Amino acid sequence: GWCVVAACFLCNMVNDGIAYSFGIILEPMRSDLGISVGSISLVGGALAGVTMLVGPLAAACVNRFGSQITCIFGSLIASSAMFLSSYCSSLLSLFVTYGLLAGIGLGFVYVPAVVAVGEYFRDRLSFATGICVCGSGAGTFLIAPLMSSLLEQVGWRGCNRVLALLCLCCALFGLIMRPNKKKRQQVAENNNNTESEEEQSGLKLLCDIRFLLMTVANVPNAMAIYIGYTYLPAMAGQAGLLKTDTHILISVVGISNTVGRIVSGWLADLKWTSALGITVIGAAAACVLCFILPFGHDYISLVLLSVLFGVFISSGPTVSTPLIVDLIGIQQLNIAFGILTFARGFAAVIGPSAAGFILDNFSSDFSLPFYIASFFFGVSSILHGLIWCCGRKPHSREGYTAL
Repeated sequence: GWCVVAACFLCNMVNDGIAYSFGIILEPMRSDLGISVGSISLVGGALAGVTMLVGPLAAACVNRFGSQITCIFGSLIASSAMFLSSYCSSLLSLFVTYGLLAGIGLGFVYVPAVVAVGEYFRDRLSFATGICVCGSGAGTFLIAPLMSSLLEQVGWRGCNRVLALLCLCCALFGLIMRPNKKKRQQVAENNNNTESEEEQSGLKLLCDIRFLLMTVANVPNAMAIYIGYTYLPAMAGQAGLLKTDTHILISVVGISNTVGRIVSGWLADLKWTSALGITVIGAAAACVLCFILPFGHDYISLVLLSVLFGVFISSGPTVSTPLIVDLIGIQQLNIAFGILTFARGFAAVIGPSAAGFILDNFSSDFSLPFYIASFFFGVSSILHGLIWCCGRKPHSREGYTAL
């Protein structure tokens, strides 16, 4: 079982490490292909967004074929697409290979890397899942400097070929995700008995104003997060930092984000706190931080601000599961989380590209995306705050084990 946990951790490390480090290769890609900032940002946004948008399809494949086959299949697609992207000479070909196909492949890796541990753990499921999710921060911390070094030695095309090898490694990790036959038989029986109930639950969710508010609030929140990750290196470079120093900032965000997730999860478990309150405060703090961040003009100040950025943006994704349970109950958690992930994927696609479009047409100051992100975080905080106005008593978390 713990071997599966390690495999899932490594898959998440590769998956999110590549997605969150796109800002490092944004400028080299843009200058080499001679395209606008908005256009190249659309490619990175597509990679991150499509990874989440294909979540429902990937989940269906996991139910039908198992985590092992789904992960290997996704790894082969992602690796092939990433390798082909290194030979692209136009925006369209790069968008199709790096954005769409690699995003689809990584989406088929992401879902098994999250759910596979559920076949092996029950009493320690939350702990095991927590370890898997921490692969995200570890990947950002490790892959960002790797990409920075590769850019200097072999350029962005050589970098993508190495990333293709990392994607291919996920196939080896997928081999470890052997199905637990006894558990899968139980799940299959339960799925046969509850398909119609899930369809009814989906319709009920669409009529729940508090869940709708949460879903809508997650769109600007996710847009702001991906804008920050995408344009942080460019903004720091414009402030006068060396390329190697700007790339380190992504690693700093990654490791502080991992610590922030642990702290946010711990706070959400305390009796005197609430997942909704943590989400509102976290988004409000990120709003202020993104407004201040462009004023950091030296390495030390930008490192400190990047640490805070990683911590503040960690609360939303971390406490979203207990927040869903508080709002609508644990019975509808799976379908609700699927809807939420789809909304975040949509936001990841349009967020960075929208900021890039503004940069292309109104200003070349890379501080502007962070003011835009600050606005989006503020909107998210307000929308989450409106959930309090609905005032219904939170559902019991019985059956939900927090980290």
